[in-house]
Amino acid sequence: MFYTIDDVVKYSRIFRNMPVDISEELRGWSWSNPPLIPPYPLKLSVSDIANEFCETGRFIYLRYVEKAPEQIQPRLARGKLIHDTIAEALRIAKMIIYSGRLEGFREKFMAEAEESYRKVSQNIEDMRETFNTVWSYAADIFSSSLARAKARSPYLSIDSIATLTIPGVSEYPVDGTLIGLTKTIRIDYLLQPSIIVEYKTREYNPIYEVGLAAYALAYESQYETPINHAIIVSVKIDERRREIKYYEKPIAISDHLRQKFIDLRDNLMKIVNDRIDPGKPKQCHPDCPYLKVCKSI
Repeated sequence: MFYTIDDVVKYSRIFRNMPVDISEELRGWSWSNPPLIPPYPLKLSVSDIANEFCETGRFIYLRYVEKAPEQIQPRLARGKLIHDTIAEALRIAKMIIYSGRLEGFREKFMAEAEESYRKVSQNIEDMRETFNTVWSYAADIFSSSLARAKARSPYLSIDSIATLTIPGVSEYPVDGTLIGLTKTIRIDYLLQPSIIVEYKTREYNPIYEVGLAAYALAYESQYETPINHAIIVSVKIDERRREIKYYEKPIAISDHLRQKFIDLRDNLMKIVNDRIDPGKPKQCHPDCPYLKVCKSI
């Protein structure tokens, strides 16, 4: 979940044994040609396209046409806190390393917990144990990774030590406008060398893989660098036991996933552009932020 340089090596080998053939027209750098060229000027977010809330896409109609207010459900709030805690832990760990004060790293990291909790828990109640569980786990992983990095050589620069300890960037921004997405979409974690990692805190859903395709296409459109694989991390936290379990699933960003993204994007854009109410789904998802307003319209 908190990746080390050893994980980079491990997944590079895993991906090498997961060959995938990708059509040139379904690469992000082919954004100016069909089928990837956006059919409308509207820009959507990745979460608009790759979410498990609504099979008809009515939530998009409510968001962009009706301008309905969202109501964040408890499980979504918890998931956001976990995402924000992971990003904050990565930021604090890098801050300490770049300060050059490497001795007593774990104690320094834990000393930042209170301020970081106040930062990530705004307007969210009773999430202290969730935060503490993630924070303590991060402290253990970073401390161990830092020790291994320092042991490599006494002549490493601080920047080298930081990169070996935390080989990636959280909330990595990518411009998605060329493929019909918003200007700054954020990848949960970009692991070297260009491995997209997405964290999920709810039950696994195949639509999450379409989200990975969206990020890969956006990255390819901006940097013209191929992205063939990514990782979905399902995070499970037992606050009572202060225990974290996570399940990593390597994904090949295939033609099928790329075409699925295009089909969903085009359909949702049409709903907004033509102001089409697609109707309610057969069953509403309990975590949908438009659950109450959808029933009243």
